[in-house]
Amino acid sequence: MDETRARRLGTVHALLDGYGSLSVPTLLSTTSPDFHHQVLPESLGMLPRNRESFAQHAAGIFNIFDEFRMIPKSIADDGQGNVAVVHARMQGTLKGGAGEWINECVMMIRLTPDGTQVASVAEFVDSAKALEMARKHAPDDFGVDVDRGKEKTTGEYDGTAGVNYKSISLLVGLAQVVVVISLLYFARGVFF
Repeated sequence: MDETRARRLGTVHALLDGYGSLSVPTLLSTTSPDFHHQVLPESLGMLPRNRESFAQHAAGIFNIFDEFRMIPKSIADDGQGNVAVVHARMQGTLKGGAGEWINECVMMIRLTPDGTQVASVAEFVDSAKALEMARKHAPDDFGVDVDRGKEKTTGEYDGTAGVNYKSISLLVGLAQVVVVISLLYFARGVFF
C-alpha cells in the first residue's frame, strides 16, 4: 500500500475510533475546520451540520452511551477523488441499563487533498433505527420530530403524522443498498 493511500486509511480509522472514544475533542481532531456532516436519507429531516453543530449533536449522542464502537465491515477507497466509503456496524451499550444498541451505516467520507483530515461525511443510517433512537433514547435536540416526520426547527405541521414508517424504511433501505452497490462499483473495486 502506498504512503498516500495508507494516510487516507489512517484518517478514516481515526474518525471511526473518534466515535468510539465518546469524546467530542477526539472525534473532532480528525475533521477539517470547514467540516460538514449530513445524516441521510433526507426523509429523516436532519439538517446538514457544520463542525460546531456536529460537535453539539455528537455530545448529546455520546451522553446516552456507556460505550460505543464503529466497526468497519468494508472500506472502499476512491483514491484520486479523496473519498472513502465505509460500511460500518455501530454497536454500543446505552446508559441506565437501557440495553445494547446495534445499528449500521454507510458513510461517504471526503478527505482533504493531503488525506490527513475529514472534510465531510454523508452518513446513510438505518431509518427505522434512527426513528427508534429519536423516540426512545436521543437527546431533545436530536433533530428528528417523530410525531411529524420532519425536522423540529420548521415549526410547521406537514401532515405526515400516521405515515407507515415501516414501509418507508423498507423503501429507503432498498435505496441505500442500491447506492452502496453503485458507490462500490464507481470505486472501481479498490478496497483497503
